[in-house]
Amino acid sequence: MSSWKISQSKKQKSKQLRLAFVAFSLILCLILLAQVFKFTQMFFNPWTKPKIQNSYRWDGHSNINIVVRSDSIKLFSYNPKDQKITVVEIPDQIYLDVPGGLGSWQLSSVFGLGGGELLKQTLVNFFGMPIDGYLDSASLNDLTDKNPFSLLTLLPKIKTDLTPFELLKLKMGISGVRFDKIYEINLEEIGLLDKSNLADGTEIFEGDPFRIDSLSGDLADSVIKSEHKTVAIFNSTNHSGIAQKVARILNNIGADVIIVSNGKDKYAKTIVTGEKSETLEKIKQIFGSKDNQSLPLSDDKDNQSLPLSDDKGKIDPGNEDLASSRAQINVFLGEDYFNKL
Repeated sequence: MSSWKISQSKKQKSKQLRLAFVAFSLILCLILLAQVFKFTQMFFNPWTKPKIQNSYRWDGHSNINIVVRSDSIKLFSYNPKDQKITVVEIPDQIYLDVPGGLGSWQLSSVFGLGGGELLKQTLVNFFGMPIDGYLDSASLNDLTDKNPFSLLTLLPKIKTDLTPFELLKLKMGISGVRFDKIYEINLEEIGLLDKSNLADGTEIFEGDPFRIDSLSGDLADSVIKSEHKTVAIFNSTNHSGIAQKVARILNNIGADVIIVSNGKDKYAKTIVTGEKSETLEKIKQIFGSKDNQSLPLSDDKDNQSLPLSDDKGKIDPGNEDLASSRAQINVFLGEDYFNKL
């Protein structure tokens, strides 16, 4: 073989090696990027995958209410604006109405019936407060440990629908709370519960919603209270009574509900619209309506009324309820909310 051919052959092999090296490097980079993306997604997704995903992520500015389940069940509320923590101790002997037509159960049994999501919704109905997440197999000491790095030892042993990023924000926020701004409330000791007896004579506790609502002064969101936004609630379903339940929740977080009425149109998805504010964003978060679409109910014998809406989750300005409302924020409750009750 001539020297020229040998030289060309070497150049060809060298070129092929370079191309192979570049291709290998690109593949390696793609694998690394995929792993980084996977890790990042894990950090922003719930640590324990719940059956029902949270419809929003806590931004660190509004109140956050968490059910903490360990040897007992407590409601943990962190108020970032006032840098305040409120812990409500709930006795195990209390019997509560459980959503989904499951009847009345002892609180300690609810988690076994339907996990953290059912426990959250049960306490939403009891306290008349939004519950943003749950921590299972965690103690208050785990949660209030002011060392943010303690999260590394907390994560492996807990079940939660909060993301690691939310937990990190919570831990960092808690680290700034003074000891004299941590309040503990025992429902039994402050007389908010009634004693009763089961058929076998077992002593239990029951809660009166009107007396439980007196806790709203401790659990209300300071930002929402300061904005003084008026709210109208329209029951846009075929089920009675749900607008009153929502009015209780929104009043308890500090909003000013001025209208509770049946909507003339019916919706599959809950829609929240109104003046731009922290109150509007919080109410959207509660009902998961930030990115939803106002799809009409199917045109069957039970759902003959179709809403005036577009495909972006907005109600037509000609909607009769919206046009007549004097409120700054309007909530149109859809079937999706009823399905949670």
